[in-house]
Amino acid sequence: MKIKKMPKFWVEKNNILFILFLPFSLIYLIVLKINSFKQKLTQKDFRIKIICVGNIFLGGTGKTPLVKKIYNDLKKKNKCCILKKFSKKQLDEINLLKKNSILFSPNKRVDGLKDAESKGYMTVIIDDGMQDYSFKKNVSILCVKSKYAFGNEYLLPAGPLREPLKKIKNYDIAVVNGENNEKINYTLRKNNPRIKIFYSTYIINNIDTLKGKKFLAFSGIADNQDFFDILNKNNISVIITEEFSDHHNFTENEIQKLQKQADEKKIELITTEKNYNNIPEKFKDKIHYASLDLNINNYKEILNEIG
Repeated sequence: MKIKKMPKFWVEKNNILFILFLPFSLIYLIVLKINSFKQKLTQKDFRIKIICVGNIFLGGTGKTPLVKKIYNDLKKKNKCCILKKFSKKQLDEINLLKKNSILFSPNKRVDGLKDAESKGYMTVIIDDGMQDYSFKKNVSILCVKSKYAFGNEYLLPAGPLREPLKKIKNYDIAVVNGENNEKINYTLRKNNPRIKIFYSTYIINNIDTLKGKKFLAFSGIADNQDFFDILNKNNISVIITEEFSDHHNFTENEIQKLQKQADEKKIELITTEKNYNNIPEKFKDKIHYASLDLNINNYKEILNEIG
């Protein structure tokens, strides 16, 4: 099982690999600036209200759960939809969003925005797209993971950042998942004094169906340990854990091996709701998933901010 984990040099500036990759980060920055400059030259302004949920840390910051939560509340007020750029690697997230929302999944975000606007939608929530400058945003929300913060604060590939920290100035709201982190609060306010900071934790919606059972927990997300920790914190009995790479597309053979492991220990299988969507249909009735929601402090303030 090949698992891609965050390299140690993304948090250690004195690491030799960090030094070796620094020149490539400079090249990345130059390419980033050229692309953003070109996009801004033809930037489009839409009538539809655009709420963009993004990050500057590469992967695993909780964008999709936040998009789902905001959508479920905004759809009560007006005609609302979600937009996520199509990617074969992220079909699990696309399928998850499709289940309970109106989703546009174009090859280009601008095309999806045109389509949503032409169909009379008043608000669109974009799952990832802050590095796309081909359109103007009305509200921008930054997702941050408390335990990782911003790593070594350098750009890819020497660090985990998709864009420089100074781009925090483009965000209106920050939602930090995990424990209060003063270093994050300082960095956010240093780069954007007007940004509003909120903290979130995960809760399990279907916890009553999981209590009293013993599990082999498996997942293929950016931070597998995070999923296992959530189960443990909610007193879900996890006997075995198995990790896969992010957005893993599970094969019948892999599920059969996991099922055999579970049967030998007389326990059951559990995974994330996102990964559940990438499991062959014939196995789904034998596998549990944890339906997660976000509990956000002062969440009503966020809804007031985004209107």
